[in-house]
Amino acid sequence: MDLAHLTGWAALAITVGAVIFRAGYRMGREDASGYGEDQERQQETSYTFRGLNFLLSDEPDKAIEAFVNVVRINSETVEIHLSLGNLFRARGEVGRAIRIHQNLIARPNLSEANRKAALYALAEDYRQGGFVDRAVDSYRRVLDLDANHRKALAGLQALHENEGRWDMALEVLRRLVQVTGEDDPRREAHLLIKIGLEQAKATAEGGSLPGVDWFRKAIRKYPGCVEAYRLLGEAQLAQGKTKAAIQTFATLKKNRPSHFFMLVEPLKRAYAIKGDLEGFESCMRNAVNAPSASPRLMVLWSRELQGRNRIREAVDVLLKGYAKYPGSVVLARLLIRLLESLNREEEALGVAVRCLDHMLAKQPGFQCSLCGFQSQDIYWKCPQCHRWDTMEPM
Repeated sequence: MDLAHLTGWAALAITVGAVIFRAGYRMGREDASGYGEDQERQQETSYTFRGLNFLLSDEPDKAIEAFVNVVRINSETVEIHLSLGNLFRARGEVGRAIRIHQNLIARPNLSEANRKAALYALAEDYRQGGFVDRAVDSYRRVLDLDANHRKALAGLQALHENEGRWDMALEVLRRLVQVTGEDDPRREAHLLIKIGLEQAKATAEGGSLPGVDWFRKAIRKYPGCVEAYRLLGEAQLAQGKTKAAIQTFATLKKNRPSHFFMLVEPLKRAYAIKGDLEGFESCMRNAVNAPSASPRLMVLWSRELQGRNRIREAVDVLLKGYAKYPGSVVLARLLIRLLESLNREEEALGVAVRCLDHMLAKQPGFQCSLCGFQSQDIYWKCPQCHRWDTMEPM
């Protein structure tokens, strides 16, 4: 079972534990008052303990059976109903989960805290079942009761994002950031880009491109946003602002050098429009020789040199890169081909062997035959599915 499911079971176990504590407390008070043990309450507590044990033993089906018995004995137990509904949802029985949580919400004497919990659970049911509009409505009802409900805000934001409602997703994200104090600049930057693209598509006519302002906002929010630089530079090229486009593309070399290779093609195109291919070569040489140069950038520049029939220069670039990134397959593959073209087969073989050694050092040695978990070391009990003696050599 994965971490998300384990976290869910732990939350349910805590909830049920609280119910057990209250049930035991009530029984103790009854005994102290001389009323004797109540047989039904004993059964309720017994089934609740069983359900908790089954949850902790990662046996949700048996836990559901135990909690169903609890509900039959005491239909007023709100926490058990919530837990049972969540268990049904986790097992994929969304319809049963929805009915349980709807029945809870319909209770006239339900406390605000329990109503909020039931509404949030119902929103999660609808979300998992694909009832988007109902899920949105339920999340909003939770927020009507508690405007700072983090999980409801996160769920609502994710729904808007998945449905392509970029402006709503951005609005809820900013509310979530205010509540949590945890900024998410990368997500916000890409939402700004999506809004800009929609506006640019809606108003394609005219000299000024409306998306440009949104792309700039995205860069200000997250200076390493590759897509924002690309779109802004392309828009500037379309407007005939070649110098500005070159500056935009080149700025990424400073702000996020690992991804600069993604803008090499539009950068070359901009320099070609300007009629300054020497400027492009100078820019690329500086980028390739920088300490932060990525293997893919080196490969792109080597291919450019190869296309200009400057094979030895291309090999020199790759050799320097391979000394820095001996495990890079993209570097090794092109380097081997170019070395072979220069009849340097022994060097090519050395590169291939060294690359293979690095790959094997990182390759998992064992895999679980049941769940697919991979590891370099053997585990007699699989850490993922918890089955014994299922690890096979790869």
